[in-house]
Amino acid sequence: MGIALGIIGMLATIAGIVLLIIALVKKRGWGVVRSLAIVVVGIILFFVGVFTTPTPEGVSPTPPSETPPATSEVGKSRLNPVPFGSSLTYGDQRVTVLGSQQLTEIDWSSPDEGNVYLAVKIKVDFLGDPSKTNYLSKSDFDVVGNSGYVYEYEWFVDTATPLEGGDYYGGATTSGDLVYEISQNETDMVLIWHCGLLAERFLEIP
Repeated sequence: MGIALGIIGMLATIAGIVLLIIALVKKRGWGVVRSLAIVVVGIILFFVGVFTTPTPEGVSPTPPSETPPATSEVGKSRLNPVPFGSSLTYGDQRVTVLGSQQLTEIDWSSPDEGNVYLAVKIKVDFLGDPSKTNYLSKSDFDVVGNSGYVYEYEWFVDTATPLEGGDYYGGATTSGDLVYEISQNETDMVLIWHCGLLAERFLEIP
């Protein structure tokens, strides 16, 4: 509203000045008075508009939304893995990370320069029908760190207590180590479990 009054006042002032000039040129006394009146009204409207226009400080800011941004469900993103010590269930299998250790040598096998072996100990519980088997493949598990590079299981390097792949009946439980060769600079390691055709789950590695 204040801005509109200011604009109207400015236009009225300009029109009044023009009429005043015309009246003075043609020496019309009544025209001079009328023009002066228009100029005065225009100036008043202009200043009323200016002083009633709200300043930025007077504008109330839009309150922030109280709804937090959506986050991925725990365990479905490597950025939000299941915390260490907790289990993750998919289908008829439940996986738990029990611990990890970095090694510079396993049975006379050494990683490349700048790398270390990461041995991740996990436990797998088979929750299905005791009369049916489930196949466990060690290739279903990879690891990823802060670099974002995905490391695959080392097939030819094992600790003394490796995870044994194969068929397991429902009700069985197995545990053991999975070995990966990773950069020694990697941090925030996460186990990637390829638990379905297109499904992946993520568990924190300590």
